Amino acid sequence: MINVRLFAGLALMIMIIMIIMATTAVAGVGQGDRLVSTSTGPTIPDRPDILLILIDDLGCRDLACEGHATHQTPNIDALRAQSVRFTHAGCNGPNCSPSRAALVTARHGSRTGVHTVGNAGRGKAADRRVEPPKNGVRIREDERTIAETLGSVGYRTGFVGKWHVSVDPTTQGFDRNIAGNKAGHPKSYFPPYRNADLKDGPEGEYLIDRLAAETVGMIDSFEADSSKDGRPWFVMYAPYAVHSPIQADPASVAAMKTRHPQMNERAARYAVMVEATDRAVGAILAAIDPARTVVCFASDNGGLQPVTDMSPWRGGKGMLYEGGVRTPLFVRVPGLPPSDVETPVQLFDVHPTLVELAGAAMPIDRPIDAVSLVPALRGDPLDRGALFWHFPAYLEGRDAESHEPGRPFRSTPSGAIREGRWKLVEWFEDGDVELYDLESDPGERVDRSETEPDLREAMLGRLAAWRLRMGSAMPTPIAVAPASPVSD
Repeated sequence: MINVRLFAGLALMIMIIMIIMATTAVAGVGQGDRLVSTSTGPTIPDRPDILLILIDDLGCRDLACEGHATHQTPNIDALRAQSVRFTHAGCNGPNCSPSRAALVTARHGSRTGVHTVGNAGRGKAADRRVEPPKNGVRIREDERTIAETLGSVGYRTGFVGKWHVSVDPTTQGFDRNIAGNKAGHPKSYFPPYRNADLKDGPEGEYLIDRLAAETVGMIDSFEADSSKDGRPWFVMYAPYAVHSPIQADPASVAAMKTRHPQMNERAARYAVMVEATDRAVGAILAAIDPARTVVCFASDNGGLQPVTDMSPWRGGKGMLYEGGVRTPLFVRVPGLPPSDVETPVQLFDVHPTLVELAGAAMPIDRPIDAVSLVPALRGDPLDRGALFWHFPAYLEGRDAESHEPGRPFRSTPSGAIREGRWKLVEWFEDGDVELYDLESDPGERVDRSETEPDLREAMLGRLAAWRLRMGSAMPTPIAVAPASPVSD
């Protein structure tokens, strides 16, 4: 005979449990209790914590996992092995500001006005053949950043390191900031740092280690708060490394040169910086819970030549050739298996990707140019479309791999488009066009613009149409003063 009282009690208990679970789904009862999505395919944590790692000036070949023969980067190599790796990732600009501005806004520089670092008319005026448009330098306060979007859905947000796209990241969505301001590089990697947003440490402290410790402390603090209210966190760790000045302590440099006698002094200092950055990333990764944290790793642009070498890709920082724009890009998502994605993507695509993984939505009150990579993360086809670059600026500096090695510029005003294996570069001073097949010619050595005229004209037309759609600012002819009349 059924015990009616027992049956009723069990039914009541089940009902209470269901009510509690439903309430938890809405409000959350603690970070460890976040619900997990039950959609088809691999399971991804709902509202995961998010760590975005953006290294400064790290070359696309500077990591051991990307083919460097001497740098030892075991922590980043391990992250890559656990991640979805985008094998054809390009940043949005060949130097710091435009790439970072695009990443945090998900918008091209033609929309934000940030095309380069500082003045677009760099170098000697006598060497320039056109007048570049005025550069915006910083994003406007009304731009909506990834931190603002994630913060609007309950994320705690923190920034550590190099900001460089405005004066203060806390005015653009970050709850906490350590060391971030308008500076594009540190005064020194050793105290005194002369950074108003970072207190000096003890003598001999290394900035790379210090910012890693600050990041760990921030994550620990967010974790403690999240254990009480269940709110997830978003931390952007953007160390100044490995940007110049190329500095390391003499003992570490000596040890590096002992390990690699062929290295010169500067290469040894740079190698120490790269390996210290790997050590820093390892310390930060050890502070997170990998079961509920999305980790994204990238560089903001190519490495600085001749400090480092991007071979077989051509060029380096400051150029629209692959060595200047190609970046390592790894995304590790709990529940998703590692893989390689060969579809060409751009750095700012990370922005809507992380927003989607957080269960948030991109703003609808402005054009968004970036594309979410979530389908590719899940192993589905990704129709990314063409990649575009607009760099209407001059960058001084000689480089044997630049467009015109005899001139004192790494880059002159130019733009580029990539569609699959093909990449076209247009030079605005004289309208010169170069076309490369990156599959057969990754070093961009063989210009195919004359042998593929139909393709050249089609891609050139799409690049021009894109600029028109974006309202891209273009260089103008240099005004020439009229000659004085000759008197009789």
